[in-house]
Amino acid sequence: MKLQPADEKTTLRAELTSRRKPPVNLNPAEVDLFSHELVRVIPPAHLLKLCDVSVSAEGIVFRQGKMLPESFAFPHTRASWKLRSVLKFFVNNYLLRSRRRIARTCIVATDDWSGGYFHWLADVLPRLMTVKEQLKDLVLLLPREFKEFEYVTASLKPFGPGGVEFIKPSEVVVCEQLLLPTQTAPSGHYNDELIREVGKLLVGFYVGEGRESSPERVYISRARAPKRRIANEDKVLEILRSFDFEIVRTEELSFAEQVKLAARARYLISNHGAGLTNMLFMNSGASVLELRHANDAINNCYFTLAAALKLNYFYQTCKPQSDADPHTANLQVDAEAFKKNIELMLESG
Repeated sequence: MKLQPADEKTTLRAELTSRRKPPVNLNPAEVDLFSHELVRVIPPAHLLKLCDVSVSAEGIVFRQGKMLPESFAFPHTRASWKLRSVLKFFVNNYLLRSRRRIARTCIVATDDWSGGYFHWLADVLPRLMTVKEQLKDLVLLLPREFKEFEYVTASLKPFGPGGVEFIKPSEVVVCEQLLLPTQTAPSGHYNDELIREVGKLLVGFYVGEGRESSPERVYISRARAPKRRIANEDKVLEILRSFDFEIVRTEELSFAEQVKLAARARYLISNHGAGLTNMLFMNSGASVLELRHANDAINNCYFTLAAALKLNYFYQTCKPQSDADPHTANLQVDAEAFKKNIELMLESG
């Protein structure tokens, strides 16, 4: 979508270079898992001010038959749409859905990957942080399904938007004026200072009512997740308990409870998954250990997040139980290596 004469584009954050320390326990034989992530140029973030644009029930911004590229987390996600999907989108949004016009200035900060816990906290909230001082005068537009995510409504409270409108599946919202902060970094990467600001804001808002005591050592279990579980978790839990780790399942905790728990944790262990996003609330200098799929050099979002937050990052590569796909495979943890990595992490900090 090209900018129209009445549109504006301003720079919110300048380009920067993020430099990351290698994992504390880096195995020289596994350096290729991380070497391409040690230096990363983070593009500038902009604020688009658009006039007379529409927002679909899925949160996609469009105008005059064109969808805004910023509505998609990655270029390939829009390019992968089949013609049938494109036609369905325009039939739904130009012919079938009702149109609701909002005169107040609106803001959209989501894309097609924003609904998950990690992507909401690590991608969406930094975009809102760049315009936080303006939010009290803006109406935040979100897909209706986001209303069901407790962490969405809870994490928005410290930001103080002037209003939140959840777009119904049967409607299109037409905005006379819309603000759209672009990605502050490609997903899985961060504007280091900005992501720390997000964590500080959320911890400051919620930890004041924290529990009287909370474990320093936390393990987040994915036992109830549909994928990426630990196949031999009984053995893993036995080892963790011998080191006095508290075992938690984040699906049993509210967002506020997750913030309070992680803010008091000195050591956090989990396998690759949304629970590790809670390192966002840990103090700098704390330590994280990620159990990750062997040979997966793509999914480094928690290594890069730990670096941005100035945490000590440890890892252990694990063989998949059967499925080779890192996005779905359950992992088999080497018990002896796990013990050694825990000991090293505790000795280091």
